[in-house]
Amino acid sequence: MLTMDKEFFVKNKKKIIISIVILAVALIGFSLVNSTYSLFYHEETASNNESYSTGLLSIVASSKGETISLNNTLPISDTDGINTTPYTFTIKNIGNLDYKFNVKLLSTSSIATVDPQYIKIKIDDGGVTTLSSLTNSIIKSDITLVAGESIDISIRVWLSIDTPNGQIGKVFNSKIVTDGQAVYTSTNNEVTGAAFINGLFTPNTTVTNNNITYSYDTNHNLMQDIGGNIRYYGASPSNYVYFNCSDYDNQSDSTCETWRIIGVFDGKVKIMRNSIIGSYSWDNKNTSTGAESANGKNDWTDARLMKLLNPGYSGTGGSLYYNSGSGSCYSGQNNATTTCDFTSTGIKNDTTRNLISDTLYYLGGWNTSEIYSDQIYGYERGTTVYSGRPTTWTGKIALPYPSDYGYAADLGSCNQNLLYYDDSTCTSANWMKNIVTNNGNNYGWLLTPVSGRSYNAWYVYPPGFVSYNDGTFVALGVAPVLYLGSEQEIESGTGTSSDPYRLSVS
Repeated sequence: MLTMDKEFFVKNKKKIIISIVILAVALIGFSLVNSTYSLFYHEETASNNESYSTGLLSIVASSKGETISLNNTLPISDTDGINTTPYTFTIKNIGNLDYKFNVKLLSTSSIATVDPQYIKIKIDDGGVTTLSSLTNSIIKSDITLVAGESIDISIRVWLSIDTPNGQIGKVFNSKIVTDGQAVYTSTNNEVTGAAFINGLFTPNTTVTNNNITYSYDTNHNLMQDIGGNIRYYGASPSNYVYFNCSDYDNQSDSTCETWRIIGVFDGKVKIMRNSIIGSYSWDNKNTSTGAESANGKNDWTDARLMKLLNPGYSGTGGSLYYNSGSGSCYSGQNNATTTCDFTSTGIKNDTTRNLISDTLYYLGGWNTSEIYSDQIYGYERGTTVYSGRPTTWTGKIALPYPSDYGYAADLGSCNQNLLYYDDSTCTSANWMKNIVTNNGNNYGWLLTPVSGRSYNAWYVYPPGFVSYNDGTFVALGVAPVLYLGSEQEIESGTGTSSDPYRLSVS
């Protein structure tokens, strides 16, 4: 019998720019064809740090290869620039798309009283330029960096020798500004869902949780997790999408189900159903049918719930959800079954089935849910499992990870580990909680097994915290999760509950 006594699981509760102005016009290069589609505008300002990250680019100031603090100013020499110390700025694309940008010099200091014609700059891999403006001077243009690539720019700034008296020796006060417009090329103003969401992500603040600092876009309720994936977070993000439609030419509430976008992972959009499909055993084998005990078996690659959700299986419950069938499904201890009918709630047609991508799912586990989202994310992709259990599985439909559930909360207000996600700051700002728990009326299955036992997997309790108690035989709520193909495009919609995104389907 399920229990809500989470103290059973508690052991020890843990409480746990640079001085030149860089204007990065972030133009995300996405190689399709023909016309352009303008997606977002971004502006962000920071100063007084030797390194800075906008979420799009990382910029580090250094001199002669050593990281330095420039205290928000760039010294100006009155020489010809030859002996002026060059300042090097390493700019790295920390996103997962190509970026195209310009580097500009800006100023807000008293040096603005000097005519710009007296200020000269030299790019060490280019020529000498006399500034025409202190607020709009491109010193390097049309730089394109692929994901993970970086470039060093060395610059020297000095006053020309005929500068009016009294101006020599002043400093060039500055700040870092990034702004830009994401531009995609397309034949019909459509973009892949992954590129669309990545393009929306425009970080404007940071949030620290378990000593990890995350970039957050509070305008779009998007955040970047520890693995660099872009996810939706908060109580009610605009992450609705029509899926499993009977008529993709006329996508509406009457022809489609509403699903929710979890985020973008490895170039694919990951979505989950906006409600559970019922309550079923994760796996309810006993010793007579291949389990180590009567409590079930936590091997997803052979689990009865996996076979219910995915194609290619026959027998009790086999592929019934995937094929919109009806019959008997496993529910309860010792191979028990119950009637089930997915003729209206299963995958409706081959068109929908062809949208579902075969994807590598991670099956690494852990022994306690007294753990933060970044930690369980690593364990999910690790090799800590019960003896002999596989660590990955490739298939079509699965369940949300514990990290999916954890990162769906607003970590700016929810500063708890998963065992304490029943805290109101976590449950009230987590869009996934009411789906997985059926508005607090169900326990809800997660994908990750408990590594120290043969018969436990993680699930969400009705109040919202994550843990385990009984074996995988218990019948809990099932909210299917899947990935769309990497080329899947978004056709229209704003992602709100009243105007979900519509997929482009041939």
